[in-house]
Amino acid sequence: MTDLDTLTPSQDERIMAALAHASTLIPFMGVITPIIIWVTQKDKSKYVAFQALQAIVYQATIILAGFIGMGCYMFSFFGSIITTLFLGLSDSNSADPLFFLGFTIPFFVFGMYLVGQFIFYVYAVIGAIMALQGKPFRYVIIGRWVERVMQPPQDQAAVAKQQS
Repeated sequence: MTDLDTLTPSQDERIMAALAHASTLIPFMGVITPIIIWVTQKDKSKYVAFQALQAIVYQATIILAGFIGMGCYMFSFFGSIITTLFLGLSDSNSADPLFFLGFTIPFFVFGMYLVGQFIFYVYAVIGAIMALQGKPFRYVIIGRWVERVMQPPQDQAAVAKQQS
């Protein structure tokens, strides 16, 4: 248990932290809100600074995952067009199963992309709700990393010693 877990945030701090997480629902531009919150509140509230910095890193991860997902979709889309062109030029008169599979792969990839984005957004809303309630919230991998980054250098050695 760290000192972030023992903080009791005020109502204003909880609202600012919740806004940092909830701004995820504004695609691409939503990352600006937690940056503004972090810059204005980092010296005033450790709780808000931690939650806003987590939201910044999480939203950058969402944007990166979105670009990767769209890249996979575009690759599957153009790959299926090329595949179906070559399979369509074959001499056989029967319908090749790969011909139909080529059309379904982009739909599957795009569906997985949408499901992934939905999960990202739901997780951010859960973070906003927990921050609004004043509960300590950490994203799975991002939270511990952000906590280590926020600690002063002399405290990092002590924390590393405790965790090992």
